[in-house]
Amino acid sequence: MVIDYRKNELEEQMLTNLYKKTWTAGLTTLSFAYHSKANNKLIASMTKHSKSYNFRVGEEEGKSVEEMLVANVGKVDPKRHLENGVNELMAVNILQLLGLMLTTIVF
Repeated sequence: MVIDYRKNELEEQMLTNLYKKTWTAGLTTLSFAYHSKANNKLIASMTKHSKSYNFRVGEEEGKSVEEMLVANVGKVDPKRHLENGVNELMAVNILQLLGLMLTTIVF
């Protein structure tokens, strides 16, 4: 038995908006305890990566480009992780501060 059912335009639009985020989703702030723990965790990983990056820069002195490429195959790139960590830390903290400023002014 074949059941053929077609949705009209309004039903399709309603279903596409079902799980869409609202504009207020960006204004929600995290709890201070969670935000502090996340910042500490991210900074701890960044200190670990900065130490390994400093060590890698020291190893690269006196080596050719090919030797450096071969030596670093399959290893974690600490420079990339540092850049990503800084970008993530700044973005999260800026959003948290803007959200807090808005809530203090509005409420």
